[in-house]
Amino acid sequence: MRKFYLFVGAPLIVALVVLVLVACQTDQPGEATGLGELLEAGGAHLEAGEYAEAVADLEAAVEIDPDSSEARFLLGQAYNRTGELLQAADEFRAVLDLDPDNAAAHHNLGVTYFQLQDPSAAIAEFEAALELDPDDPDTHYQLGATYLVLALPGGGAMTSPDPQLLEQAIAEFEVALDLEEDMPEALIGLGNVYIQQAEYAAAIGVLQRAVEQMPTSPEAY
Repeated sequence: MRKFYLFVGAPLIVALVVLVLVACQTDQPGEATGLGELLEAGGAHLEAGEYAEAVADLEAAVEIDPDSSEARFLLGQAYNRTGELLQAADEFRAVLDLDPDNAAAHHNLGVTYFQLQDPSAAIAEFEAALELDPDDPDTHYQLGATYLVLALPGGGAMTSPDPQLLEQAIAEFEVALDLEEDMPEALIGLGNVYIQQAEYAAAIGVLQRAVEQMPTSPEAY
């Protein structure tokens, strides 16, 4: 199943694994009628960036079969891409009611909670995803990014970063990099942690590696 993906401080959703067969040509809205056709059309619209059309097809699919975890998973993605985050969270929770061992749904729900500015709930979902799929570098990265955000001062009583949360962020970024060496997002996250720890030489080193892997990313500069 697909998972969402985001950079530290800048949400970015990337499809990682194709769930359904994508049509060779994108169907026009209203053409698909059966469940399979609606799922295929909705997936095609998602791939094409036609999110409103995807929502229409996938809402129709869920109406036909409310117990289709596939339809609800894709609809959650479509809602997220149109900014309907509460509806997206509802769909991912519905997927988990139908399929409690769905690691990708836990992952995507975690990202959605992060976008809803509920990092504690996001951490719980990422941890649940890792219990089911401990070798997923993307979820380790997301968990590290969330720890980093929680570690930063929020303008309240905390005036300096939380050192324990920074160490937890480092641990997750390092696991992600052990699992997937070419992961510039994790390097950028690690560099941000080192900056917070005033370890500037270490930060420069990992950010230079990130630039080499992803030279067009402004996050690495």
